[in-house]
Amino acid sequence: MKITIVGTGYVGLVTGACLADTGNEVWCVDKNSEKIDNLNKGILPIYEPGLDIIVSRNTKDNRLFFTNDLAKAIANSEICFLTVDTPSNDTGAADLTNVVAVANALGEMLQTPILLVTKSTVPVGTTLKVKKIVQTGLQNRSLDPTSVSVASNPEFLKEGTAIQDFRYPDRVVVGTERSQDAQKLHELYSPFMRKQDCFLVMDIASSELCKYASNAMLATRISFMNEMSQLCEKVGADIAHIRTAMGWDPRIGTHFLYAGLGYGGSCLPKDVLALTHLGKEMETPLYLVEAADQTNGNQRERFLNRIVAHFGGKNNVKGKTVALWGISFKPETDDIRQAPAIFLIEKLLGLKAMVKAFDPVAIQNARKLFEDRVTFCNNNYACLEGADCLIIVTEWNEFRSPNFTKMKQLLTNPVIFDGRNLYSPEKMRELGFDYFSIGR
Repeated sequence: MKITIVGTGYVGLVTGACLADTGNEVWCVDKNSEKIDNLNKGILPIYEPGLDIIVSRNTKDNRLFFTNDLAKAIANSEICFLTVDTPSNDTGAADLTNVVAVANALGEMLQTPILLVTKSTVPVGTTLKVKKIVQTGLQNRSLDPTSVSVASNPEFLKEGTAIQDFRYPDRVVVGTERSQDAQKLHELYSPFMRKQDCFLVMDIASSELCKYASNAMLATRISFMNEMSQLCEKVGADIAHIRTAMGWDPRIGTHFLYAGLGYGGSCLPKDVLALTHLGKEMETPLYLVEAADQTNGNQRERFLNRIVAHFGGKNNVKGKTVALWGISFKPETDDIRQAPAIFLIEKLLGLKAMVKAFDPVAIQNARKLFEDRVTFCNNNYACLEGADCLIIVTEWNEFRSPNFTKMKQLLTNPVIFDGRNLYSPEKMRELGFDYFSIGR
């Protein structure tokens, strides 16, 4: 098939590359000329393990193309995926400006029948809104509006494992109005479901809402464990033991039960806000979802307050040198959007502390944000030199088994605030560290 992907962010680029890898002709479109120029040079706008290899292979074999020309890309395509950004606006609702802009453009240029698929995370009703806009454009040009059909196909990709998630999906959800559209999408995804057919067909509204519901559930699990970690600290319990006991219950399982600094990134925070807004708009308040979001913010504040309290208050943080390991919101990505590290760095800088930071891949993005306000180091040990404490924010694997003797020698004071519970409190005390973790 010839496929068009509108938008070359995480979802669009991964979707386009993986579909091209199964033999389809895929055209990825973006209005950002610099991004397209770089993609044509083999320079990717994001860090995602394995993506560069797939993109290189398929561009070389003339199956994957990048362009700013939507009309060229859409010509004779059978399916067009909309994967543009839907950020939160001031009210928390999803901003559909980019979706509407693409729909208007398609209405003005489509010439042949096509299936338009919303893959961006969009509120209920957006897919049908796209249909109405495009069909109105066709009618204004005296073309058959029924030549365009629509479907919803939410993505369930995790940054850092997106390639694996696309190639071996746990489910592929589509919402359609016509059975033939579901059949076409099933054909497209069938190479990725050889072991198990996990293709779920439903109405469009349910398809749009299921992505929000899934992310809200994940956010709620994370926030629940963080609330439990707070209680553990009060009563002298260990959140790690709590998690183990809970995880043995098959009704609960072990996933997303880690206490820490909360969730970040481009999906969970945005989708939780959008779902909360939708609930209010429909006069069906989602109190549990709202609480999950509030707890997520509180967790970062509590962690910061522990650091401040250790130094004896806000006034005493001034002039202290703080080392920070991990800037990205999770390992295996360079994405710093809504990352706990960004919150902590901004707050510490506001208290006049000096911040030294290291991250295996996110430094370039962080440098654009902080410029010379933060000292970025070449490795994790370099930023410990002369530091009054270490804050661990992102659980990169290379931070899990460091040289503790070297760390103690480099730090001015052997103090560690571990926001991801990487180490054993007993071992750290034996090694002579003042060690503060979460819920233990």
